[in-house]
Amino acid sequence: MNTLPSSARAPLALATTAFACGILLAAQVQRPIWLWGFAGFLLAVCAFASIARNQLVLGRVAVALAWIVAGAFAQCTAPVAHIVTPPQEFLYRQVQVTGHITNDGWLLAGGGPRQRFDLQTESVKFADENGREQDFLAPIGLRVTMYSRSSASYDEEQEQSSIAAPVPELAYGQRISFPTKLRLPRNFRNPGAFDYEGYLHGLGVSAIGSVDASKIEILPGTVKSWPASWRSAVRRSLLSHITAIELWDRDDAALLSAMVIGNDSLLLRNVRDEFQETGVYHLLVVSGMNVGILAFAVFWLARRLRAPDWIASLITIALAAFYAYIAGMGVPIQRAVLMLALFLVARLFYRGRAPLNTAGFAALVVLVLTPPALFEAGFQLTFLALVAIFGISLPLLERTSEPCRSALRHLDSNAYDLHLPSRLAQFRLDLRLITGRLARFIGAIPARWLVTGTLSAAFALYEFTLVSLITQAALVVPMRVYFHRAAILGIPANVLALPLAGVLLNSALIAIALSYFSVALARIPAVIASACLHWTVASITWLSRLHISQWRLPEPGPSIWIVAAVAIVIALLAVRRKPIAVFAALGILLLSTGFAALARATPPRDQGELEVTVIDVGQGDSILVVAPDGATMLIDGGGSIGPVHSEFDFGEDVVSPYLWWRGLDHLDVVVLTHAHGDHIGGLSRIVQNFHPKEVWVGINPETPALDHFLAVDAENHCAVERHTAGETLQWHSTEIRVLSPPANWRPKKEPKNDDSLALLVSYKNTSALLAGDLEKKMERYVASESPRADVLKVAHHGSATSTTQELLDAVHPRFAAISVGWHNSFGHPRLDVLERLEAAHVRTYRTDMLGLISFFLDGKTVSVKTAHDF
Repeated sequence: MNTLPSSARAPLALATTAFACGILLAAQVQRPIWLWGFAGFLLAVCAFASIARNQLVLGRVAVALAWIVAGAFAQCTAPVAHIVTPPQEFLYRQVQVTGHITNDGWLLAGGGPRQRFDLQTESVKFADENGREQDFLAPIGLRVTMYSRSSASYDEEQEQSSIAAPVPELAYGQRISFPTKLRLPRNFRNPGAFDYEGYLHGLGVSAIGSVDASKIEILPGTVKSWPASWRSAVRRSLLSHITAIELWDRDDAALLSAMVIGNDSLLLRNVRDEFQETGVYHLLVVSGMNVGILAFAVFWLARRLRAPDWIASLITIALAAFYAYIAGMGVPIQRAVLMLALFLVARLFYRGRAPLNTAGFAALVVLVLTPPALFEAGFQLTFLALVAIFGISLPLLERTSEPCRSALRHLDSNAYDLHLPSRLAQFRLDLRLITGRLARFIGAIPARWLVTGTLSAAFALYEFTLVSLITQAALVVPMRVYFHRAAILGIPANVLALPLAGVLLNSALIAIALSYFSVALARIPAVIASACLHWTVASITWLSRLHISQWRLPEPGPSIWIVAAVAIVIALLAVRRKPIAVFAALGILLLSTGFAALARATPPRDQGELEVTVIDVGQGDSILVVAPDGATMLIDGGGSIGPVHSEFDFGEDVVSPYLWWRGLDHLDVVVLTHAHGDHIGGLSRIVQNFHPKEVWVGINPETPALDHFLAVDAENHCAVERHTAGETLQWHSTEIRVLSPPANWRPKKEPKNDDSLALLVSYKNTSALLAGDLEKKMERYVASESPRADVLKVAHHGSATSTTQELLDAVHPRFAAISVGWHNSFGHPRLDVLERLEAAHVRTYRTDMLGLISFFLDGKTVSVKTAHDF
């Protein structure tokens, strides 16, 4: 048996690893390009000289270092995309945009009909104060949300609308003109936040806008290239056959649109969450798995039709490339097609097929062409999974189940035994004896099918479970980094769902193809696809309801990264060694997985300080309070205002990532100041993610949002406590005075700002007043309670109805924080509020300009940090 480690059989995988290390090195160590180039030249000379002198060890070291330097050189010379942004005078004002659509419009889930499309501008115009027309002609990449509404109440920042009528679908190449307010995409400025700006810039989009569908004018003419136009037409045709001819109901069509052609715009948030929670999100996206399933079916069919090997390979590669192009040609699917082509070409030339080497070559090509791909989650997850499958799982299967599988072939042939090791020959003899005895009762052929079929199924289950187990073990750290999940249910979910994935995808494709000729014929494979889909969804839904699926994890520390990486390397090196080394390596890998999934680092913080951090949630509120002993309290969770038709969740997408970045996996207390959407909207997910012991509320009217929040609290076994003015609470080493609402407060039918629960949090001689959204009436009440504080969280985002002079005189703050959205449509904070704060000599910080703001109260003084300082 070959005892060489798998790494020795995959030199390109090692070269790719060294090249990736060089990219990482260049990203961390800034050096001139010429220095990397000169170093690479010297190392190449050293490598050739060492090999010429037969000093192989020194030559290998020089080659490895040369690959590292090559990666650094590639990173430094990688082209930077040129993004054209609108001039400042064209932003945040009404302009007339004329342009052509560069990407088909797609409908959005989560409410009434809305559509989003990308556009390249031909001109942007507006009339200035003097009536002169200003025109900007440089092409701008623009992402537009089109909606239909019955009223004028529209918050452009949150992309909300009162939906009235369907919106027309726009197609690639159409020229249109419409009025809008252009805005620059903006990240939430909290550590750990998603880089939304970078994501859009990667798509060539530099500005965003929104428009009422009734105001769009379709212009004559088109601007398009024939390949993109053809691709658009094919995608739209396929999508219409999935959604419009009633082969599947609406929910099934939404899932199949995502699985088959990568159109996931119709998927609801809860569906995405269920697939993520169970570790099978790859089923919902067009990925390398889809390419592999399709390629296997095409190649198998071509060979059954007696096509020569080279023709079958050519057809398979061509159809896989066609499918990838139609499905969007994302980076993961590009890699899969490249690897497939390499594998089939190598097979034609009768070369040893080393899948890990093939994966390494595909990765190397991607990194040479686009070095920044190394930092993308999709690249890391894809190739780490391939390393686990090709570098660890397949060598294990070659030594365990594969020999036994080969022993099942030609079971009736005694001559075949002579070509097998003695233990496998004995295994075949035992099977023949068992088959002979069964044949007495059920016949020879059924007996042989029963024995070989049962064992084949058992081997298949073993192989699938082993591959899933090792893959999940290898991916646990990146899953924790990017999704904050351990995917503990990944193995049972994959075992239940993936065996039918091939049948599901291929039957759906056959149904779509037949629907162009006969809908009646298409219904047969459509029913098969539906049955597989329903089984998959039912399995995933059942697993997602288990409590363990909600296990969320903070960002891993360096020790977790190191342990996981070392365990994978040990497994790669040991998998072809002696059995005891293999078992030891697998044990280390599984132990490292448990460590990565369970380890909790103590969040770093300065002891002896009260921290009050105002999180950037746009036009909303969310405040983290950390006691000097580390106890944590979150006040409000941000959210949207008004009727919400967006799948965006502030608790999951904004607040939780910051808390995970802090290393937090639980909260001690969650506080709801009042039931307006921009305060309560994100709290339900916060409770589900961080399982607080207590939830504090004031006096609020009953609303559907509040009922849902309280139901989530009950499900997570949170003790709900109601607090009113006059209470003083000792919370760890701090004192908390409740200043409003009064105990006899009678709320209106709908939530109001004066419902707010206002808290004065004190540590020794320093304190912070967290005033919710109090307005003038309740501020007068609070002012009478001697609320002296060093820090004031300005109420209601700096509205003119709050921060009265009476309150400022009573609080006498030295610092103030305003949580407010960038260029919000309300005009917050108001100029008169800012002037009052300035006149009172209050140093004021705003989240729209500075992002997250942290105040540290040590009992004597107050220090401040903003997002830029972290």
